[in-house]
Amino acid sequence: MSSMDRAIYEVLKEYASRLARRGYVTAHGGNLSVRSGRNMWITRHACSLENLKPEDVVRVPVDRPSSRDIIASTETPIHREVYLKTSNLAILHAHPPYSVALSFFLDELIPPDSEGYHVLKRIPIVEGRPGSPKLAREVADALTRHWAVIVRGHGVFASSKFIDHTYQILCMVEHSAEILYLKRLYEASLKVKPKEPKEF
Repeated sequence: MSSMDRAIYEVLKEYASRLARRGYVTAHGGNLSVRSGRNMWITRHACSLENLKPEDVVRVPVDRPSSRDIIASTETPIHREVYLKTSNLAILHAHPPYSVALSFFLDELIPPDSEGYHVLKRIPIVEGRPGSPKLAREVADALTRHWAVIVRGHGVFASSKFIDHTYQILCMVEHSAEILYLKRLYEASLKVKPKEPKEF
């Protein structure tokens, strides 16, 4: 393993562990990648983000499929399409429960909390089979205009130029989803109209 491969592995391991500790991924769900030049480093298919090992990170080209795609994440075509359509350098994909649950009932998530709304404004919700060309197009198109996108019944893709910012965005999406869920639950139980913040 080269020094660059090792450095990238350490970064991906850190953020994979963070996603697992937050409960945003199940035992072998979710995937991460970073891009440098014409290559991307992406987590392996069915690896455990809780305990990412060096062999769980696969380097593949950005501009074309390769023979190593077969061991890379099934979402590799989506990561590739995002890198081809944006200048972003990091992608995190997880399955945070509130975002996934609300995706069955919404066509977009508008954060009800002031911080979430200030940063995200709205998060589109798209549909498609995981790893499919259709979903790759839908996710990449959404990420040209937004920091994150939710795939209905599946999970969240967040992307930006920096992995720490991408992680912040993904956490913010799930935080806003949880607040929206609790807000609507409270409204339904009390049958009251909420007081909206004036700055919205």
